[in-house]
Amino acid sequence: MPIFLLVVAAATAVARGSLLCPATCTATVDGSSWPCRYYQNDCKVNITSLDPSRVVDLNVAVINPYVGGLGDLMSQVEPAIAMAVQDIEDSSFLPGYRLNAHLADSKCSVPEATRAAVAAMTTGVTKHVVLSDSCSAACEAVNDALRHFNVLQVGPGCISVSLSDSERYPYFTRMAPSFRFNVISLYDLFRYLGFHRVGTIYGYRSINNLAKDLFIEMMASDNAAGNYSWTHLYSHRVEFIEDATAAVEKAASKDSRINFVALYEAEGSMLLCQAYKKNLLTPDFNWFVAAGWWNQNYILLNANTANSPCTADELHRASYGIIASDRGPMLNTPQFHSLSGRRLDDLYSEYTNECESFANGNGVCNYQWAGYFYDGMWLIASVLHSFLINQNRSINEFGTEQSVQSLNALSEQVDFNGQTGRVRQFNAVNPKTTPPSYGDRDGIVLLRQATGPPESAFVHLAFRTEDGLDFKTSIKWSSTELTKMVACSGATCDFANGWVPSDRTDACPAGQVWSLQEGCLPCSPGHFASLGMSQCEACAPGRFSSTDGAAACSPCTPGTFAMVQRSSNCHDCPEGTYSESVEATQCRRCPIGTYAPSKGLQQCTSCPQDRETAFEGATSEDMCVCSFGQRLEGGSCILCDVTEICDGSRVIGHRPNNQQWLTTLDVAGSQRALSQMIAKEFFLIALKIEKDDQQLNSVMSLFSSRLTAMMNGDEGLNIIAAPDQAVTAALGLVMDVWVLLKPVLVDQTSKMLNAADLDITTAGQVAEQTTALRTASQGVVDALTDAASSAGAHLNGLLVDIAGRQRMLIQELCKDALIVALGASVVTTKASLQRVATLFETTHDSLIFGITAVGIPELRKVCSMHQMQEVSYYYRQVRPYLREITNGRTSVESSMIAVRVAPSINSLTTPLFQAMGAAVRLFVNDTGTCEALGTISESELMALTNGSWVESGDSQMGIRRRKHAIRNDSLQF
Repeated sequence: MPIFLLVVAAATAVARGSLLCPATCTATVDGSSWPCRYYQNDCKVNITSLDPSRVVDLNVAVINPYVGGLGDLMSQVEPAIAMAVQDIEDSSFLPGYRLNAHLADSKCSVPEATRAAVAAMTTGVTKHVVLSDSCSAACEAVNDALRHFNVLQVGPGCISVSLSDSERYPYFTRMAPSFRFNVISLYDLFRYLGFHRVGTIYGYRSINNLAKDLFIEMMASDNAAGNYSWTHLYSHRVEFIEDATAAVEKAASKDSRINFVALYEAEGSMLLCQAYKKNLLTPDFNWFVAAGWWNQNYILLNANTANSPCTADELHRASYGIIASDRGPMLNTPQFHSLSGRRLDDLYSEYTNECESFANGNGVCNYQWAGYFYDGMWLIASVLHSFLINQNRSINEFGTEQSVQSLNALSEQVDFNGQTGRVRQFNAVNPKTTPPSYGDRDGIVLLRQATGPPESAFVHLAFRTEDGLDFKTSIKWSSTELTKMVACSGATCDFANGWVPSDRTDACPAGQVWSLQEGCLPCSPGHFASLGMSQCEACAPGRFSSTDGAAACSPCTPGTFAMVQRSSNCHDCPEGTYSESVEATQCRRCPIGTYAPSKGLQQCTSCPQDRETAFEGATSEDMCVCSFGQRLEGGSCILCDVTEICDGSRVIGHRPNNQQWLTTLDVAGSQRALSQMIAKEFFLIALKIEKDDQQLNSVMSLFSSRLTAMMNGDEGLNIIAAPDQAVTAALGLVMDVWVLLKPVLVDQTSKMLNAADLDITTAGQVAEQTTALRTASQGVVDALTDAASSAGAHLNGLLVDIAGRQRMLIQELCKDALIVALGASVVTTKASLQRVATLFETTHDSLIFGITAVGIPELRKVCSMHQMQEVSYYYRQVRPYLREITNGRTSVESSMIAVRVAPSINSLTTPLFQAMGAAVRLFVNDTGTCEALGTISESELMALTNGSWVESGDSQMGIRRRKHAIRNDSLQF
């Protein structure tokens, strides 16, 4: 609201007849209400002994809170104001003038302070100076209002640094050093006690936030300059009880044992109550309060309230040992006040008697504030004396811009020893602070420690002046452990024989390790830390930890296994396998004659009598069959007819024809390619090239279904069952590798899709296991080729095998490129990549030109030749990328290249694989029904007839003759 509207509102309120001070006050030990001292005197402080020579009134508006964030402060300091006006009355200051004090309630709020200021200036007697306020926000509001009245403002208790800005807040003189000295005092104490790890908690008021910012700025400055090392752990704002709970939890999680707190007593009590409930208590966890100016009886005032639901005893326990910085107290020493001439200890005693006598002896004194009101009244008297007496100015000049400028200039020249130490302003005097603090006041900052009873919690611990710390008593950290203290006196403390709390835990509990910034951190699943370990270690294969903070890894129980380290759980042994021991790293296949029908078994079940499994790793009783070449009839195993093929105790077909042999051999060869395609799809997910596991699942499913088809036969797919024991054993080896690899792939893929990165160790294991799967699949091809030959089949098994192998090599090229991109075994994998590329190229030419010595004929059929041209085309697109990876000068360079080109290689190997698959089918059965001659160019024919990777060869005339001969089916090779 604009100031002029506030003026109108205030004047209207006063016109309705309300006095500016309250009728009842609560400056009592138990917070009970009693009639205020001066309400019946129209809010004017009585002068009990009048000097008749003083005939002209000088009126001071004393605007401060009776209620609000500081409680009933005004009633607590009224005796000091009364003492000051009486002492001025009795002095030689201001001859002929009487200094009066008129009281008004600011309620420690901006709108109420503005209203009180405007009302004080527009009603009643003329006010010449204003003594206000004790709440910084209210101080600022009063200053804004007083601009319209040209009146000097003296702030008895406002400590906001912003008030030092004379352009924004003109004609303001502070009595209390700004809160920066409260912060500096704790900063000095922290360094003196050797604290380095600190958390910060602050309130919602701007002064709380500024205090926190100043402390953080000072820590950052030390760190930048290398003067002192600080670790700032966290910063948390507190306004509501939920904030206090979160702040305490944050301190606990960060192991923040030293905490800088910038809160008023209401929010501070809220915080301490939550600390009690969470058992974050001194001497282990310590709280240091800056800019808080808490009342002596804050425990009784705040206990058992909605925001502080703790008893007085609980809040007292949580408070014990906290240290608070505050404005220096009313001094109780034999020195003399420079202006009043009275002894400071006499003033202290008189104030004590007067404040305690309130409410029938139930009154509360406030030594942190009272002295500033006494000295503030004397500063005003001194300034007015200089203006009116020394400068012989007229009272009629008050209220003008010239007069307030003069009064402000005179206030900056005041320098006396008062009830609160040396009173002078840092406007004309260089401050002894870094950075300099002009517009501030030289004085004392008091460090108080809560070691007293609930009704008077704080004792004076130390004074902080420009000369350093002056301890008045020892530092006590515990009410029960009396040895946890430091004997201090004057400028020194006996650290050699004392105890100072640590800013960190002595040792993290088992399952956690130390972090300077975070405190004790729990080990993540798959890791552990025993007591005293400095870092978490991975669980070994065969062991696991499934939760955060494991002190040790648990062994896998029988029936489960963990193949890799860092396992967060053990996998059940798949069907067909078992584990009878603890800490298994893999499961064993069920021996021949046994089976495991479900997961997680510790032993296998024996087959019924006279039957056995044909391979290790059987998963059901149905796999318990008669010996090979026998069938089950009438409960007995009998020999099959020579024309029958028997397996699994039944006739599964008859001797296969050539086409069935070729199809089965082609499927067996494709399993080699699928084994590498599985690895490729897995690594594509690891590199984030593929975003889901749909393609990987599809390839794995195809591999599994084809493996089953080759074991049992599939008439629909024209696949024969394993024709002999050698093929059966080879398929069993494939199954052996596959049942162990598959769950690892599923588990690791799930983790990668949930944002986890693939570690190098697991990448190497997957590469190794898929290579083993490819080798086992090649064994099936070899066994099938031998079986076909033994059965008298008329086919070129070697040709189909080699042609089919090209599909596998295509997938292996892509897999190796992806492994290099992951940075796993780069040197070895680059060598493999180069070897596989060379083998693919050599084999490609051999398929075209033939190798007579091993029975591979020269390519004669046009459709097959055309299809091989398509293979050549796609491979030429892939080849530069492969060479770029293998030509990398270092492993890092090759990995970076592989990351860049991996998407291109992946997209190109798909059509290359498809083209090679079509070529394999033509090698099996080329009917000659294709449109090769209409699309093949002379250059393509030259490449095919002179070597796939040769760029020049026959003359153009020779190529034309070959093409013409092909058209007329007369080309001879």
